[in-house]
Parts: sequence; structure tokens; C-alpha cells
Amino acid sequence: MVDSSQRIEELITRLEQPNSDTREAAAIELLEMGTVAVDSLIQALNHPGWRVRYYAAWALGQIGDKRAVDPLIAALHDENTTVQEWAASALGEINAPRAVEPLIASLKHSDPGTRQNAASALGHIGDPRAAEALIALLTDDSPFVRSSAAWALGKLGDERAIDPLLGILKDDDDWVQGSAASALGLLGAERAADDLIQVLRGEGRWVRYNAAWALGEIGSKKAVEALISVSTTDDIFMERRATEALEKISR
Repeated sequence: MVDSSQRIEELITRLEQPNSDTREAAAIELLEMGTVAVDSLIQALNHPGWRVRYYAAWALGQIGDKRAVDPLIAALHDENTTVQEWAASALGEINAPRAVEPLIASLKHSDPGTRQNAASALGHIGDPRAAEALIALLTDDSPFVRSSAAWALGKLGDERAIDPLLGILKDDDDWVQGSAASALGLLGAERAADDLIQVLRGEGRWVRYNAAWALGEIGSKKAVEALISVSTTDDIFMERRATEALEKISR
């Protein structure tokens, strides 16, 4: 019978294999082994193969063991950007407050994926120290980064973000607009109601869905007419969002 330590080493070796199915099956098995695999996965963050380091970061984030926090902070400086990205994501999954400052520093990284995942991680952690840096990220060149920053600001609950979020409701990217609308709903931003009603009547599908949800969260009665008008469209998802928002407002 193979003991767990031998099996873990075999699985870590498989993370280097050229076949993606083999790699992913090994990563999932390591995840399912849980805390017994943590020490070996932490060591794997220093493996010469970048794929091993990437999967190790992913698995450690999913397992959520606090022992991995400092090694994952170190992995934010890995030579491979994919490893950096997943180290940032893992720190958010673990919800590690002491990672806040290193993650804020990662918001200035040249790789947009690292910036995006660092922003999301800061949203998961929810520490107000990140608010100013996340607001600055709303003007990032990457729409994925702007979207993650908007979502994270909604999770932080800092009202300083309301005006900057209103600004990117006019973003060229529908996904960014939608994330801004959702964040304004999470913030319960009553002064955003008029702007949300305006985008609700626009063309962007994602922002319209999230604007309807946000108006329900805010509970603005001035949105009732606009919500009724979009609750009878052929878009089933839009109808559901608008109907749920109307129900919330009527309570």
C-alpha cells in the first residue's frame, strides 16, 4: 500500500506532465487530500517547473490552510506571471489579512493578469486599506482589471468609491459597466439611482442586468417605472432581475 507522502510526491511529479488532463487530475487529487498535502505543496512553490508552481498555488488557495500565506506572498514575486497570478488569487481564497500590503503592491505589476487577480483577492479579503489603490485601478488600460477593481470596491463597502464607480458606468466595456453597477448596489449608493436607471434603458446587456439588481438593493422607488418597462421584454434573465428588484423595492 502506498503511503500518503509517497502518493503526494507522485502527484506533484505528474503536475509536470505534458498532458493537461494528467496534470489537472493530479491537482484535483492533491486538493482532495487536503491539509495532509499542504507541506509538500508549499515546497512545490519552489519547484523548477512553472506548471508545478502554478498548480501548487491553485491547490493551496482551494485548501485554505493559513500555513501557505507567507510562501504564497513570496510567490507573488515568482519569475513566471502565471504563478504570480494564481498566488494572488490563492491569497484571496485563504482570506489572508497580512497579504493586503503585498497584494496592493501587486496592483502596480506590469502583468494585467496579476493586477486583476490581486484586485479580486483584495475584494475577498475586504480590508479598507486597499480602497485608495483599487480606486486608482479603475482607470487601468485593461477592462478585466477595471472590472475586478470595481467588484472589489463593492465588496470593501467604502463610500469613497461611489463617485469613481459612477464614472465608469460610462466605460466603453459592458462588463466593466456591469461590475460598476453591481458594486454600487453592494454599496447601497442611493445617489447612484438616476445613473443606474439611465443605463438600465441602454443597450449593454450585462450592465442592464446588474443595474436592475443594484436598483433593487438600493430600494429606490424612482426606479419602479423603468424596472416595469424592462420586466416585460423577451429577455428572460432581464425579466427575472427586474421582477426581483421590484419585489425588493415594494417590501
